Amino acid sequence: MVDFLSVTDKKGPIKPTSYLSGVRAITTNPCFDVGGSVTELRLATDEFTNWLNQMISVDVWLPAIDTQAILNLKRVEFIKICGDISKHNVLRSAGVAEDIKSLLAASSITIELEDALLVLSDFYERFHTDILNYHGSTIAEFLNNIRWGLYHYLQPEFQRSIVWERDNPPFYRYDVPPTIVNRFAKECYWELMNEVRSVPYVRKFQVTKWLKLRY
Repeated sequence: MVDFLSVTDKKGPIKPTSYLSGVRAITTNPCFDVGGSVTELRLATDEFTNWLNQMISVDVWLPAIDTQAILNLKRVEFIKICGDISKHNVLRSAGVAEDIKSLLAASSITIELEDALLVLSDFYERFHTDILNYHGSTIAEFLNNIRWGLYHYLQPEFQRSIVWERDNPPFYRYDVPPTIVNRFAKECYWELMNEVRSVPYVRKFQVTKWLKLRY
């Protein structure tokens, strides 16, 4: 999840952007939209982006610094912080501690970096073990909707491009658009078409409203 929200490599072939922002940008200027096939993907990415950017208020007890606080932050902020805490040990967590220090400062609670490092486990217990677990099913629904949106968006292009050379044994190729000339881009196109040959593994589902009322 953190990788999905993180920025792409600055040395990569595209301008650095988060994967979610990249998908959302595609929906505003789609290359393969046929008869509104991009609509479902656009709605799914917009809904997830709006959900992530919504401000929440959380009452949290931080025993490491003997402080009760109400933190106001975006969902995307605590998700990325929790993910970074999960991935890194304390020697690589100074940046995360600075983020938590800033969140506390916004609530008029001033602490030193050393105290912020002590708070990491308290923050993780409240926002990951408690709140992120509560949101887990909802996040899965958002991601599954995006996966289905991608499938429906690309179906017209898949049907246009696939060429069956023979049926038994099956052998096929793709008619790559002439505007795609870079070898790496062609390989990406083939992989993309292969991904949408079959429907997504997980059927569409909707999480109960009781898992969407808090935080």
